[in-house]
Amino acid sequence: MNRFTKRIMTIILCFSIVVVSSSFSIPVYSSTLQEQINDLERQSKAKEAEISKLKQQKAEPQARANAIREKIAIVQAQINACNAEISKINSKIAKNKQMIAEKQDEIAKDKLEFKKRIRAIYMSNFDSNIKILLGAKGFSDFLQLTQLTASISAKDKSMIEGLTAEIAELDKINAENQKMLDSQVAIRSTIRAKQQELEAQENEVNQILGSINQDINTATKENNAIEKEIRAKQKALEDSIRKNSYSSQTFINPNTGFQWPVNGFRTISAGFQSNDAVHRGHHNGIDISGGGIQGQPIRAIADGIVGTVNNSCTHNYKKSGNCCGNGYGNYCVINHGTINGSNYTAYYAHAQTITVSPGQKVTQGQVIGYVGTTGWSTGYHLHLGILKNNVWVNPYPLFF
Repeated sequence: MNRFTKRIMTIILCFSIVVVSSSFSIPVYSSTLQEQINDLERQSKAKEAEISKLKQQKAEPQARANAIREKIAIVQAQINACNAEISKINSKIAKNKQMIAEKQDEIAKDKLEFKKRIRAIYMSNFDSNIKILLGAKGFSDFLQLTQLTASISAKDKSMIEGLTAEIAELDKINAENQKMLDSQVAIRSTIRAKQQELEAQENEVNQILGSINQDINTATKENNAIEKEIRAKQKALEDSIRKNSYSSQTFINPNTGFQWPVNGFRTISAGFQSNDAVHRGHHNGIDISGGGIQGQPIRAIADGIVGTVNNSCTHNYKKSGNCCGNGYGNYCVINHGTINGSNYTAYYAHAQTITVSPGQKVTQGQVIGYVGTTGWSTGYHLHLGILKNNVWVNPYPLFF
């Protein structure tokens, strides 16, 4: 090969590289917004970690507060028992005091009566007793009258002594009751002091919990604000992408006639029957991804009629797991009919939203939705699955 021929081939090769590069370049305008979104997502993760740490910190003082409240309940039960016992003792003392008062009234009356009798005896002078005794008809009667006079005095004395003894006994019981009362009051005072100490501890723990709760609320509000900003940036990115034309980046395979569904994005993050940790050899399509693909238009690979459509998934954020749409998220199925002698049906999955309806006719290159990450998806991409004569085939060779 001569030098001139080599030069011509080099120019052709460079031109081809430029054409391919321009056909599948990532829009520059979206990179700044995407970087901001990525940075905000990092901030959100940091806030979530902070909230989780604060909740862990809250566990120990919360357990302590619960234990203190249980102790306070026990102490309050002890105070209630003391109050009940004090009430009983007070009732006994009150009854005893009433009995003492009644006995004192009886003694006072008897004393008054006794004084009257003494005064009467004194006023009637000594011979009256002798006259009483001399009035006896015989010796037997004399003895009876003598015993009667003595017994009157003995009865008075016995009565007074009995009443005095009863009052002394009541005073003794009253003193014992008062001693028990003083003891209960002292116990109650000690228990109340313990209760006040526990309440002070509870207040201290509640202040700690209040501070932690306030920090959790603040961090949660900040994280909500970050997530709100993420959603706003994502929408701005999607709106920005939609406003740009991708007609110059359209690629149609001249041999098969199929159009690539996402203009400007050719990266395959998971191939057909991919044996990665997520798909484990059960991937019935290809995943088209790349930086800035979020919100990009999804285009019909050929003319066709729309079949199944699902638009019920509302959480269009990065996740890992089947959340809706039986794993496909928001998706649509289009029957592209017979092409080159075979029948083709395509599945367009994980869309942010689908813009066509069941039964609708679509033309090749028509926008049928926008790239998202709904369903079982770990990032923004389009899952394209193709059935050829009702058998899953690798879509990639149909385009390149």
